[in-house]
Amino acid sequence: MKRRYLYCLILLAGLNACKVGPDYKRSDKSKAPGAWTTQAEFINTADTITNLRWFDLFKDDVLKALIDTAIKHNFNLANAALRIEQSRANYSNSKADLLPGFSYFGRARNREPQSNSFSALGIATWEIDVWGKLRRSKRAAYSELLASEEGMKTILTTLISDVASYYFLLRDYDYRLKVSEQIVQSRQEYYELINARFKGGDVSELDVLQADQQLSFAKATVQSIKRQLAFTERSLNILLGQMPQAISRGLENAEQPDFPVIPSGLPSSILENRPDVRQAEYNLMAETERIGVAIGQRLPAFSLTGILGVASPQLSNFVLTSSASASLLGPLFNFGKNKRRVTIQRKEAEIATNRFLNVYISALGEVEGSLVSVQTYKEEYEARKHQADVANKSLMLSKERYSNGYTNYLEVLIAEGIALDSELQASATRGQQLSAYVQLYRALGGGW
Repeated sequence: MKRRYLYCLILLAGLNACKVGPDYKRSDKSKAPGAWTTQAEFINTADTITNLRWFDLFKDDVLKALIDTAIKHNFNLANAALRIEQSRANYSNSKADLLPGFSYFGRARNREPQSNSFSALGIATWEIDVWGKLRRSKRAAYSELLASEEGMKTILTTLISDVASYYFLLRDYDYRLKVSEQIVQSRQEYYELINARFKGGDVSELDVLQADQQLSFAKATVQSIKRQLAFTERSLNILLGQMPQAISRGLENAEQPDFPVIPSGLPSSILENRPDVRQAEYNLMAETERIGVAIGQRLPAFSLTGILGVASPQLSNFVLTSSASASLLGPLFNFGKNKRRVTIQRKEAEIATNRFLNVYISALGEVEGSLVSVQTYKEEYEARKHQADVANKSLMLSKERYSNGYTNYLEVLIAEGIALDSELQASATRGQQLSAYVQLYRALGGGW
């Protein structure tokens, strides 16, 4: 008896050694550079940023509440969770394929002039995984499960970064609207003043027409910003998974505290941090495992079948019956279909390899771009803020000169246009600066 068990163990070990198909190995093309091209003030360290959660990144309570709403109600994120459940069920099915299957069979038959017959059987069947086909199928399903989980993380990171970016854009439009409405009020007052001076004979009609023109331009700008504001709110409501409604406001962009310095990490760490990179690699693993499945389909399949039951010509007198059998089933000639199936699957693995490398290289490029954006937007905002301060001071002096009769109204119009443009550009740059930090955090695979 012990010798029989030993033979069984040797047989199982031999069957495991017969596993066909390649095992996954990471491509040498995914080797990352040793450092980033743009270092700026960021620390080139291997420290991960996944310990910094998104709710530690943002200090605006209203923005945090909006992100919470998006996580709970966004439909794309809900679908990603459903895909994970599908992948889990598929993985459970692939594990069950490695185990014996049990079924039953019952029959009652009446044939004249022969006597009646009755039977009830229990049947167990088990395909012996000689070539590792079923094991590779299970591993492919497991890789797909991991890929679906990473896919959900990818959607989550994109969702949160999009909510934050749209929120900063919304606050930018809020500020632009406030500045534009102030300009309308100021130009309305100046128009009335100039019109009164024209009626008194102190200024020419040209000044009145110029003031009227600039007032109309400011009013049109207000309506344009209101339209953009409404479109931004609509887009944000879609991300939040809610019907069109007013979005709550928190801090203005200028009031947002500075983001913590985010260590850029080593380029190789992107492979471990970015969920979209991990998702692409898990999909590649699954396609690689399926090559072995396709090869196994070209080879014979071994199955064991056991039957245990009762049979009798009369219901009152059953006889126990049993049997055991082994079967061998394999393809003989099917015009090269199985061979081409292996070729097709190898090409699928090559396609998955290219997708993985493309995602990985794109991820490195996104980080490089985000590092540049964070650095340049910071310096640009400081310059534009200084420009706006100087332009407003110049506008004030121009108005005083015009009121005292030292210059014409054209100088005021030019100074006012420069001041307005400077304010709007400074506001837009501040919003882009905040979004650049968010995009860098997302590009580095931050701990959402």
